[in-house]
Amino acid sequence: RYVILCNNKGGVLNDPVLLRVADDEFWFSLSDSDIGFYLQGVNADKRFNVEIDEIDSCPVQIQGPKSKALMNDLIGDQVDLDNMPFYGLAEAKVGGRSCVISQSGFSGEAGYEIYLRNATLYAEDMWNAVLKAGKKHKLMVIAPAHHRRIQAGILSWGQDMDNEHNPFQCNLGYQVSLSGKGEWNKTTDYVGKEALEKMKDQISNGSKPYKLQLVGLELGGKPIEEYAPDFWLISNAKGGKPVGYITSPWYHPEKKKNIAMGYVPYEGHKNAKGFPIGNFG
Repeated sequence: RYVILCNNKGGVLNDPVLLRVADDEFWFSLSDSDIGFYLQGVNADKRFNVEIDEIDSCPVQIQGPKSKALMNDLIGDQVDLDNMPFYGLAEAKVGGRSCVISQSGFSGEAGYEIYLRNATLYAEDMWNAVLKAGKKHKLMVIAPAHHRRIQAGILSWGQDMDNEHNPFQCNLGYQVSLSGKGEWNKTTDYVGKEALEKMKDQISNGSKPYKLQLVGLELGGKPIEEYAPDFWLISNAKGGKPVGYITSPWYHPEKKKNIAMGYVPYEGHKNAKGFPIGNFG
């Protein structure tokens, strides 16, 4: 499942996918960061009887409307893809090598992720098998299609949020386990619990513990063809000092317009229109 890790102040440190590959073995598929060292630091005093290591695994994503057909050709009847739930896991051989298959991805479309075990030894075997199975499906080897994940509201840690943002302002409040009833509620302690529960109480009382809210936006101007290396500032509709910033902009070819995610003032953000954006050509 998709999870978040927070610091003591409630800031988002990472938003990995958590895979339970065995009863006593868990994998974090991390966003770009040094969170692995953080996880080891949490257990520096050996309070938990666990071993925390960076595993030799290489993930590859198969995404898009033909992903299921390609995966069926790739792994055959090793896995019943028809009955695999979202975030479901299964073991399979790809190119004769041991892999973990997950129905997940970074696109918002149908898709799968292949986690190759012992990747430094067998990467080419897995990769060549994927390319071979993908030929008849016209597989394209590309970087993540950002317009897909932006349209789906899938966040990129370090781009759309980081440790300076709390889960509630970037629409991840549903991830927070609070004391009480419900699937996400638990009474045991965890890092950031006190701060996050305080934020939740403030929100319930109508007092937001933040000024900016992450929203989806449509932008005018020329098609955005290069990923933004830095944030673009959002000005007040009447001009003046910046009131927010764009995190992830991209041109959507089907919509034929620019789309983005960005932070705008919480008050009135649902009806926000006409905000000037910093010049991007």
